[in-house]
Amino acid sequence: MKRMSHLLVCCALAVLAAGATASYVQAQLGSGRALLIYKEGVTPEQENKDRAACNEWAIQQSGFDPSAIFAAQQAGVRTRTIFEVAGAMDIATGGADPRWGSGAFGGATTSADKRRLAELYNAYLRAGALCLEGRGYAVAR
Repeated sequence: MKRMSHLLVCCALAVLAAGATASYVQAQLGSGRALLIYKEGVTPEQENKDRAACNEWAIQQSGFDPSAIFAAQQAGVRTRTIFEVAGAMDIATGGADPRWGSGAFGGATTSADKRRLAELYNAYLRAGALCLEGRGYAVAR
């Protein structure tokens, strides 16, 4: 996830530095590929403003901020899921929830947690693409 946002930023900066009038950057979107094509005649400052505004809008729409997770990890904060916290509480209280047996539900929750995170990230990417399209940029998926 964090690699995706860094890849987009790095590629966009490289294209801007090359001075291309119509540029494109390939980025992975879910299991497919997306091609972002920036409109001509836009100054680098305006493009950065549009990208920042669309990033904020995508965060508001999806409830997911990929930069927050990355910033926490860079600061040395170990990010944990609610399931890891619940597991630690089970150990502290002397056992797992008796309704689920000892660890029988653990694999399913981890998988569900990963799926939910992937869904949030994909919603963030879709919202960002919609915002850019609304501002006149072409986003081919």
